[in-house]
Amino acid sequence: MKSFFFIFIFISLVISSSVAFPSDPADSLLDDPAERSSDFSFYRNLIIEGINATLNENYLYAEGRFRQIIREEPEDPAGYFFLGALYQAEMMDYEGDFKEEEFYSNLETAIRLAKKRVKSGNETPWDYLYLGNSYGYLGVYKARKGGWWPAFKNALKAKSAFKKAVELNPNFYDAYVGLGSYHYWTSYFTKSFTWLPFFADERKKGVEELKLAAKESLFSKVAALNALIWIYIKEKNYSPAIALADSLQKEYPDGKIFLWALATAYYEKYDWHKAIEYYTLIKKKLKNNPAENYYNLIECQYRIADSYFDSGDFTECISICREALGYDLDKKTRERQKEKLNKIKELLDKSLRITGRK
Repeated sequence: MKSFFFIFIFISLVISSSVAFPSDPADSLLDDPAERSSDFSFYRNLIIEGINATLNENYLYAEGRFRQIIREEPEDPAGYFFLGALYQAEMMDYEGDFKEEEFYSNLETAIRLAKKRVKSGNETPWDYLYLGNSYGYLGVYKARKGGWWPAFKNALKAKSAFKKAVELNPNFYDAYVGLGSYHYWTSYFTKSFTWLPFFADERKKGVEELKLAAKESLFSKVAALNALIWIYIKEKNYSPAIALADSLQKEYPDGKIFLWALATAYYEKYDWHKAIEYYTLIKKKLKNNPAENYYNLIECQYRIADSYFDSGDFTECISICREALGYDLDKKTRERQKEKLNKIKELLDKSLRITGRK
C-alpha cells in the first residue's frame, strides 16, 4: 500500500499541478480575443496572481483571484479547477479535510464542464488538461483517504486525458508534466515486474518528458522542475535536487513546499546539520501559523531529533523529543502519528541512556 501512497503523493505535487505553475507572464497565450474562450489567456493575470499566492501560502488572496474567474466565465472549467486545486493545497498543508466538500464540488464541476466542451466537437488540448488534472487531484485525495482502487481509476483517467491532449497537439508541452510523472513513478514502483511485457521501464522516458516540459511548456515550468526534484531525491542524485529546490524557494520565500524538498534531500544524504537547519525553518513557519499543524510539527520534530541523534548531539535530541512529546495532540493526530511518536520515544530513551540520565 505504501507504494501506491507515494505514487499519488508525487502525482499530487506534479501531475495535478501541471497547469498550476506559470513560467513567465511574458510567455502567456495569445492576446487575440478569439483565443480567449478555450485557452484562458484573458484571465492569465488572475491565474498567475492566484498561483503565486498559493505557492506563498496566501490562500485567501488566491481564492479571490480564482473566484473572480468563475464569476466572469461560469461555463469555463478553469476557475473551478484552480479553486479545487487551491483547496487541496490548503488541506495538504494543514493535514486536514476542512475544505473537502468545496474541493469535490469544484473539481466535479470542472470535469463536467470540460467533458461538455469535449463533446461539443470543438475540444482543445486545454480541455483535456483540465480533465486530466481534475482526475489527478481526485485520485490523490482518494489515496490519502485510503481509497486505493478509486485513486487508481482516477489516475488512469488522468493519463488518458493527457494522452488525448498530446494527440490533438504533439507540441502541447504542458501535458508532458502529467505524462512524464505517470511514466516515471508507475515504472519506479513496478520495476520488479519489468521482465513482463506489459510492465515496461519508462523511467527514462518520463524524465525526458519532464525536462521537455520544464524547457518548453507555457505554464508548467515550475511543476516540471518540482517533479524532477523529487525524482532526483528518490534516485539519490542530491546535488541537482538541492540546486533546483533552493532556486525555487528563493522565488517563493513565504511557502514551505520547497523547504520540505530541501530538508528531505539533506536528511536523506545524511547532511544532519543542513537537515536540522531546514526542518527548523519549516517548524518555525508552522508555529507562526494560527492554525497550528501538529501533524507536520511531529514530522519536523522527529527528523530534527533523529538528525541530532545521528550527529552525536544527544542533549539537543533529548530537548527536541521532550518538546514533541509534550504537544497537546487531539486523538486523530495522535493516532495518525502513532508510529512517529513511538520513534521519538525511542530516540529519547536511547539518548537518555547514552548520556547516563537513565
